[in-house]
Amino acid sequence: MTRTRRTLLGLVAVALAIPMLVWGVRLYRFHSTHVSTDNAYVRADIAQVTARIPGTVVAPIVHEHWQVAAGEPLVRLDPAEYEVRLRRAEAALARALEGVRQQRAAVYSAQSQVRLADAELAQAHIDYGRAEQLAQSDVAPAERRDRTRTALRAAEARLEAARREEERARAALGIALDADPLEASAVHEALAARDEAALLLSYTEIQAPLTGVVAKRAIEVGQRVEPGQPLLWIVPLDKVYVEANFKETQLAHVRVGQPATIVADLYPDYVYQGHVESLAPGSGAAFALLPPENASGNWVKVVQRVPVRIALDEPPPPNRPLRVSLSVTTSIDIRHENGALLTPLGQARAGAR
Repeated sequence: MTRTRRTLLGLVAVALAIPMLVWGVRLYRFHSTHVSTDNAYVRADIAQVTARIPGTVVAPIVHEHWQVAAGEPLVRLDPAEYEVRLRRAEAALARALEGVRQQRAAVYSAQSQVRLADAELAQAHIDYGRAEQLAQSDVAPAERRDRTRTALRAAEARLEAARREEERARAALGIALDADPLEASAVHEALAARDEAALLLSYTEIQAPLTGVVAKRAIEVGQRVEPGQPLLWIVPLDKVYVEANFKETQLAHVRVGQPATIVADLYPDYVYQGHVESLAPGSGAAFALLPPENASGNWVKVVQRVPVRIALDEPPPPNRPLRVSLSVTTSIDIRHENGALLTPLGQARAGAR
């Protein structure tokens, strides 16, 4: 091999070694300042839409995979039964208001009877006084005085009865004469029944609790549904997050608020930016349906994985939508350790306010 050829090979080796060295240094720096896992998946707080009242489906408005906005109608139930209930409740409310008016009129009538009895008592006092004077002067017989005395006692009794009747009428009314009729207890009860009937009628139109995409629609026209029965699901694809299951040996320096990068297997050429929102209070095995019994049988140590919730800094772009349960690779920058270990970011912000 000539010297020129050896020199050329040396230069080629140096040219190849330098990029590999730079790449190695960068890889070392990255792994010394980041923790990564491909055991990560896209999640979302999926809303299960259920019926609040029993009824018959008359119109399933949306279909599978439709996009809906919060408050948009999804399903209509037959409202006939609940419209009848509402009309009955409105009639009961009208009767209650009419009852208040009648009881108020009864109080006014009782007051008039009290005034009449009071006037009769005053006249009875006058008649008795005159008869007493005439009897003492022997101008009128004592019998007349006795009759006026009896009339006086009868007038006193009528006044007392009229006052008791006024008290009974006021008690039946239950409110002040000049008070709003809506303050009466009977009207309160009828008004609450009317509002309940109106609320039940409003439940015949089932609306979307949040914005998202319809999934698992399980209703058809004519189907009878019961309260709590799942009708469909809504997946908020604009509010997805990542659940990354890191090994326990990787979490020593992970803190809430640290920046993270996400790469979906569906879009390997695109990087989503996010941050650590919270760390689970236990490993995935702790919340499994059948948690492991490490104190029994032969024990084999297994490195546990702890779910870490990664929130996206902004919703996925329209041309890179993320779907629930997609596989992703997540890396967390652990250089800044001034965040909390347990307190979720949303809770910390709420406490600061």
